Amino acid sequence: MRVWSTINKVSASLERIVSCVAVIVMAFLVFINVIARFVFNNSLAFSDEISTYLFVLMSFMGTAIAARRNAHLGLSILTDRFSKKTQLKIAILMYAISAFFCFLIVFFGIQMVISQYQLGQESAAMQWPEWIYGSFVPIGATFAMLSFIQGVVERVEKLRSEGDK
Repeated sequence: MRVWSTINKVSASLERIVSCVAVIVMAFLVFINVIARFVFNNSLAFSDEISTYLFVLMSFMGTAIAARRNAHLGLSILTDRFSKKTQLKIAILMYAISAFFCFLIVFFGIQMVISQYQLGQESAAMQWPEWIYGSFVPIGATFAMLSFIQGVVERVEKLRSEGDK
């Protein structure tokens, strides 16, 4: 459990850092782009491209942070009618399904990145290798998957501790 705790702390820190950096860079690029439109009457294509890809990464990081904080929206109209033990079992199932879904995104995201690399695809505006941006998908989904797995572990431990009572 000690290793899992360390992984959990490191990934939680990385999620926050990457999210903050992504938001700061996106805000800066969008601001610069607005200035460029008004002053030069021309848009900076690279800022839209980078902002879009950073948004993808930030979305996955936000998913991971929300999963870690148990902050995802949910419809509890049905589960509220069950016992606390059953609610925990349902939560475990939902977090496990979410972790599996993230695993699929990681798996197919890696295949996408390999394909982009092999085909030599380049981004439209900056002509950078597309696999650099594409790698944001499996990287971000890995963080989300780890957060959902952490949710499963925490709820299983809670279920076990309630069973001991």
